[in-house]
Amino acid sequence: YLSLVAIGWMMIYAVGYKQGYDTMEYSEFMFKTSVGKQTVFIGVAIFLSLIIFSIDAKFWRVFAYPLYALGIVLLMLVLIFGREINGAKAWFSFGGFGFQPAEIAKLGTALALSSYLSSPSINLKDSRTQMTVFSLLSIPIFFIMLQPDAGSMLIFISFSIMLYREGLSPLPYIVGISLITIFILAL
Repeated sequence: YLSLVAIGWMMIYAVGYKQGYDTMEYSEFMFKTSVGKQTVFIGVAIFLSLIIFSIDAKFWRVFAYPLYALGIVLLMLVLIFGREINGAKAWFSFGGFGFQPAEIAKLGTALALSSYLSSPSINLKDSRTQMTVFSLLSIPIFFIMLQPDAGSMLIFISFSIMLYREGLSPLPYIVGISLITIFILAL
């Protein structure tokens, strides 16, 4: 992970390199360039990952549904107060930094699904359980498609791979792939 982060940082530095970086003040480098912003993001990410790894798993189980609800609320708010970038109204802007609520929704959805499916009384072959799981997945997908942000939507759809691994019948996958194929061929 750290090597990928370092390679990505070096790529951003190389693409954005301009003469005069070495004479720039440190504070200007940190906040006025894309590599400076990326450096801040890397530092924050490493700090947050250390905090997250030190938290007990019971905490995540307790706060899975509130985090899921927060993600849904943020997805609704971005449709009203969000900033449009590249045709998708999917970002909040704070100063020079952008924040995409779909990232919180991804974390919340993954935690809510894992919390729900890890209960001992849950059987994924039960139709009521399947409806609950598909509801947990479809609500954020709906709001993300209103933005529209197809990249984030694909990540939510990839959560269904976990459902197949947990014992969901392959029939929904076969039907879904068939419908997608028919739609693409109809174009």
